[in-house]
Amino acid sequence: MPSVVLFVNLQIVEGEIDAFVKRAREHRERVLASEPECQRFDISIPEDDENTVNLYEVYADEAAFQHHLETPYMKAYMEDTTSMIKSRERTKARLKNDLMH
Repeated sequence: MPSVVLFVNLQIVEGEIDAFVKRAREHRERVLASEPECQRFDISIPEDDENTVNLYEVYADEAAFQHHLETPYMKAYMEDTTSMIKSRERTKARLKNDLMH
């Protein structure tokens, strides 16, 4: 089964970027330490927009992704950051690096 890829584009409330990035980094570390099926979790900020955060996450399969969504620390992260986020755009995809399939 192909890996699940998640692209998340977040517009952060002005003045909240530092607090958001701090909390996102804490969450990232927890995910990578606790979920061996999380293969990648990157946080980036575009050079031309200091109030945007992009997340790139890769999970081994759909079951690993669903597990991630149901963890208590994911729910806590969402609760902690909801007021910091102006808008969220999420794209879920399947990794297709093997051109034979």
